[in-house]
Formats: sequence, structure tokens, C-alpha cells
Amino acid sequence: MGSIAWRGSMIRNARKLEILNVADGLPRYKDTVASVTSKIFCDVMRSIVIVVCLLLVTSLVVSASSLTILYTNDIHNRLGSLAGLGELIEQERSTGNPVLLFDSGDTWQDFRVPLYAVWGADEMVSWMNNVGYDAMAIGNHDLYYGADRLVELSSKADFPLLCSNMVPFAGYQAPYAPYTIIDASGMRVLAVGVITAEYLSYPDYPWLEYVDLAQAIQGMLAEMRGKYDFVIVLGHLSVAQAERIADVVPDIDVFLTGHSHEVTPQPVKQGKTLIVQADAFGHYLGRLRLEIDPESGGV
Repeated sequence: MGSIAWRGSMIRNARKLEILNVADGLPRYKDTVASVTSKIFCDVMRSIVIVVCLLLVTSLVVSASSLTILYTNDIHNRLGSLAGLGELIEQERSTGNPVLLFDSGDTWQDFRVPLYAVWGADEMVSWMNNVGYDAMAIGNHDLYYGADRLVELSSKADFPLLCSNMVPFAGYQAPYAPYTIIDASGMRVLAVGVITAEYLSYPDYPWLEYVDLAQAIQGMLAEMRGKYDFVIVLGHLSVAQAERIADVVPDIDVFLTGHSHEVTPQPVKQGKTLIVQADAFGHYLGRLRLEIDPESGGV
């Protein structure tokens, strides 16, 4: 079987910008790091790795591939969290190890403001391009601006939007893909997107058919069999729902979740599947460090 190891941690984002007010449709910020109290808090938090778990099982030693997965979810257009998240992402990339960066949806729309107040969504996409996201799952809030706005935002993204269980009718083309394959230092990583049916904006998308999540994932794995080494599902759904899906689809290696604003201090394990979620609003950057057996695909 080889060495099987994973290490998961939640990195607290101590640098946030507080919104002072909104004028002319644009937010005005105060950088909390500039205050003495916040700077002390920031320095302390940066010197501590919050809630780290380590699981190591060793048998016959073989060469393993290292991979770091960074993940966010439910940022909800909190632009004030982006500077701190960007710094943490840059720190992880500076190690030289292979790093993949994903988001599990509800990213562009701030539920605190009316839907006509669209400021911030373009800035979110620009920031995600700049820090180099590899893919993003669509969340229900990302759909609330309507189909035209979704097409516009997706066209500005340098990364694929993923959803495999909202299938367009014949003659229609969705502004997202069901999956993407990423080359991570020679390892073929299949990333599949899914979204829960909860709070979906059906009237705005009458040309889409909602498919059972497990069925959609199974279909993607069958279609792509032999073309990937490792499977990551980006799911805008709760940890509990991911557990149920992983029980039915046991070939998922990592399940990145969202929607329910949960913190997983350590990954929840269902069979071989590691299930994680990073709270909301950019409070945390999730990090999962993997040692992958290239022969068995185990993590």
C-alpha cells in the first residue's frame, strides 16, 4: 500500500479590512492591522498554527508525491478579507511545493446588500485571477445575479467555474464546465463541481436540469476513467451531505465543501475520502498537505 499521510490545518486570516461605510455604491475600508491592538493580535496569530491535526500511517515505503491543497468557501464578497488571504496564499506558494487553490462557491455575492448593489463581484474575480485560483464551484448565491451576470463574470475569470449537476438543455450552453483536469507536477488531478439544491434560483435558469449529485459525480468518474490519478470534488454543500455522497461514491479522494459555513479543524473521513470546509467570509484559509502513493493513489 505504501506510505499514507495527510496533514490538515486551518490558517486564521488575521488581516482584515473593516468596512467603514458605503458611498456611491463603493465600500470605504479601515485596515485593522494599522491599529496597535490588531497588530498585536495579528503577530500572535501568525506565530501559531491554529488547530493542526496529523495522521500518519506507515507500511512499505515507496516514493510519494507531495501536494498542498488550499481552499476557501463562502467568502460572500468580503473584500476586506482578501489582503490577508492573499498573503497566506503567497506564503504557501513560496515553499516551492506543488500547490492547488480552490473555492467552493458563494464567493461573488454579499447577502447583506440588495442584489442590485453589484459592487465587489468584479473585484472578487480580479483578485482570484491575481492569486491564481485553479477552479471554483458555483454556489447558490453566485447564481442570484441572474444568467447574464453569471456569463459576464465567468468570462472574466482565468479559472474554470465548475458544476456537473446543473445540466443545460439541448441547444443551451452553460457558462461553466462539469470538471477540469489539472497537472500538478505530473499528477493528473480531476476536479469535479457540484451544488446543493437548497436555495437555488430556479426561475432565473429555466434551461437547466438539476441532476442528483452522486449520480453526476459517478458519471464524471466513469467518463474520465483512465485520465486522472486523483479526484477532488468541489461541492457547494454541507459536510453531512458530502459524507452521504462519499458513502455512495467511495472513489473521491478529497471533498472540499461550502454552503453551511462550517469549520473542520481536522478533515472528516468517510471511507478514504477527506472532507473539509473553511468557515466563511475569508476568516480562514484551509490547507491540506498530502503525501500521495503514486502506485495505489492512496493519501
